[in-house]
Amino acid sequence: MFCTYSLQAQIPGYVQGDENYTKTLAFHKVDTLLVVVPQKYKITDQEKTDIENYVFWDQYQKKPFYTYKTEIELTQKDHSGNLQFYGPFCDFQLAEIQNIPIKQVIDGFMFNNEVFSQPTDAFFYMNDEATRLYTCRNSTQVRHQYSNFAAGYFPLYIFRGSELYLSGYCSNNTQQPQLNYIMKMRESYFETIATHNFDFNLAKPICTDSLKKVILGQADRYLENLSNILKTDTLNFERMTTYVYTNMLDLQQFLSMSPNMTIYGKSFGNINHVSTFDMSIFIHELAHTVIGRKVGVQSNSFFCEGFAVYTGYLLEGSNYKSDLDSTKNHLDLLNEDIIIGPDYRFYSFPPLYPISGVFTRFIIDKIGIEMFKAIYAEQNIEHAFLENGFPLAELIAEFKNKYNGNSHIKNN
Repeated sequence: MFCTYSLQAQIPGYVQGDENYTKTLAFHKVDTLLVVVPQKYKITDQEKTDIENYVFWDQYQKKPFYTYKTEIELTQKDHSGNLQFYGPFCDFQLAEIQNIPIKQVIDGFMFNNEVFSQPTDAFFYMNDEATRLYTCRNSTQVRHQYSNFAAGYFPLYIFRGSELYLSGYCSNNTQQPQLNYIMKMRESYFETIATHNFDFNLAKPICTDSLKKVILGQADRYLENLSNILKTDTLNFERMTTYVYTNMLDLQQFLSMSPNMTIYGKSFGNINHVSTFDMSIFIHELAHTVIGRKVGVQSNSFFCEGFAVYTGYLLEGSNYKSDLDSTKNHLDLLNEDIIIGPDYRFYSFPPLYPISGVFTRFIIDKIGIEMFKAIYAEQNIEHAFLENGFPLAELIAEFKNKYNGNSHIKNN
């Protein structure tokens, strides 16, 4: 289970969440979980993948089997089970939608007397009984961020695009809120400096003249160099925002994530968060942003992280030798199950981070950056490798033979 320990809140007024994700685990402790969409909503395969990949604790509790229905297809028996509502909140017609503190309005929703009608607004809400989960948004053109934020530490999150607007509690029985207004909390915590491409929000205690000089002198150059490595350009980039915190605990609290999660950096579209200003972490998160914008968003954690790690080798170079040495010492960890299996398997073994980078570099050296980018852009990356004549099993065997000399390690 998630271990539990006490930490004093460092952000004034911050309401703490549930480190054990008690309600979240209780809601998902079923054999079959029914996802409900509005009557006329056509859920895509990609959305189903996003919903089902949300479960990040399946080493502790079995992942449920997911089924999907529109609201008019629900039976009386369905109503007695756990339901996850997904899709534009304002389009639902079910009466029970009115039983939560978030209310429907035209083209949006309202909470605590505040209307959220922007196309990028979305929310995550779980009721007191842990029988209903609402993962709803305003626009079908915007991906919900609840999975990326590992929502569930609190029963309530409201998102505005890639930003977290608020988190906390609000009972569906008492309607009394306890909230972290994250955007308001940032106003007293950060100082902002701007470069040609970036807005850096620096925690005030670390916002020194020397750090400002480093950022102003290097950040834009790293973006140009990264774009050259990926054989792309910086055209049509939105300005990128980077939040730099004093420490990891502050990052966890501003993202409303459990303090039990080790997070040095996190990327959400064109918004990056780093636990302190370490250039290697900044470059890694920047790589996620640029790859996501110019190549594609990849849900496979092994290659998502591996591609970002690979770019760091070419920008800095210093980590490759140590990563290669670590990879040689842990070759037995690399197999197809690790690459295509649940995310927790990848994140449970720290040596897999350098392995993913070294293996990605091996593949790119073999097939070229353009071919790798084309494969990376496909959601089913295992199938994409096979379709292009590079079965993962063969790539793994060749990689192991190269770095193990006489590998008898099984690939599965």
